[in-house]
Amino acid sequence: MTLPTAKRARPTRSRNMTEGGTWQAEKSLLTQTQIVEATMQCLIEIGYAQTTTDKIAQKAGVSRGAMTHHFKSRDAVFIAAAKYITELRAVEYGEAIGKVKVPAGTLPSYEDMRDTIVSLQKYYARPSFIALHELQRGARADKTLKAAMAPLEKVLDDKISAHILQHFPFWTQVQGAAEVLRDLIFSSLQGIAIDPVGYVKGARLQRLVDLLARVTQTEFDKDYAAAHGAQALERGQLARRRAS
Repeated sequence: MTLPTAKRARPTRSRNMTEGGTWQAEKSLLTQTQIVEATMQCLIEIGYAQTTTDKIAQKAGVSRGAMTHHFKSRDAVFIAAAKYITELRAVEYGEAIGKVKVPAGTLPSYEDMRDTIVSLQKYYARPSFIALHELQRGARADKTLKAAMAPLEKVLDDKISAHILQHFPFWTQVQGAAEVLRDLIFSSLQGIAIDPVGYVKGARLQRLVDLLARVTQTEFDKDYAAAHGAQALERGQLARRRAS
């Protein structure tokens, strides 16, 4: 079930149950949304272990009875939150990489690689990632949550892969490099995002971004030239410079 944003305004005109229960169903969905978004905020602010149904209800501004009416257990609300957060992360990923433009028929430049990594670093710095990470931590010891999250994370990974191939089709031409470079970049940026001390920031973060961009560009060029020839690489690079 895809939940709407809790900020959506409630209908102003009066409705009653003669409309087939429309108003009541919408009210119920909005309450569920409030609870799920409150769960996400609790995960971000106090973490999985400290997030109880009472704290979620308080954050959502609903009664304990309303909480249990919509979600019968702590597991149920966490599973709903997991679905909500993974769907949100997929949308945010599309928004992040959508800001990087590489013209069709060209090959990426170092600047393109760096812009992409900067966008991804901001993607992992979003609060929704901390919420997802807390759920992943909780799932290590909670078999019910783990079973629910596994397919959701698979769907998220598939959506990210689809975004990459749709927005950056040149990666299909170096599939071996694409996988390992994705793992390198994502793992590095995830580690930075969950660092509680925050050592990697400012100039130190920029140096790491520069290094990741250089490694990515070097490995891409090497694999592309091996697969398609040095002249094909030069033509693609020249086309990118002309398009700038």
